[in-house]
Amino acid sequence: MKSIHILTLTLLSLTLVAQPPRPPAISSPEVNADKSITFKYYNRTAQRVYVSGEFLKSPVAMKRDTSGVWSVTVSPVTPDIYPYSFWVDSVQMADPNNSYIFANERFKRSIVDVPGDKPLIHSLQNVPHGKVSYCYYDSKTLGTTRQLLVYTPPGFDANGKKKYPVAILRYYFIIV
Repeated sequence: MKSIHILTLTLLSLTLVAQPPRPPAISSPEVNADKSITFKYYNRTAQRVYVSGEFLKSPVAMKRDTSGVWSVTVSPVTPDIYPYSFWVDSVQMADPNNSYIFANERFKRSIVDVPGDKPLIHSLQNVPHGKVSYCYYDSKTLGTTRQLLVYTPPGFDANGKKKYPVAILRYYFIIV
């Protein structure tokens, strides 16, 4: 009985040793001081990996190091927000090391924010901010509850007399 316990413990300890190594810690993307961008992706078995983005004329091949990390640094780009993705053996995918994504109807791509020397229009700045409220309404046409987002500017008073312009955003269209 004692030998069975020893054998079981030995076999269990061997399974701990046989675990595959953890992948290296990766930070991707990294925007460098000169506005070039370094992309990294870990995959020991991939044959080809490319990065593709609106800031590139065509996909750029990445190179794998001995630990299985694919990387490439692309030339400096104009400050802005850019969607990008990886092509891993002909399969397009978002960057698994980047939680910022650009979601559209068909595919989610990652986003890289290249800051400018001056704040860009989308940059968070120390100015008064308005409020975005999530509202719900019953749609008689669709027979279901729908969601609506309402932006009110800083200092907005719902009971006030001041009139504000209205812009309705719907699926990339603006109605003013």
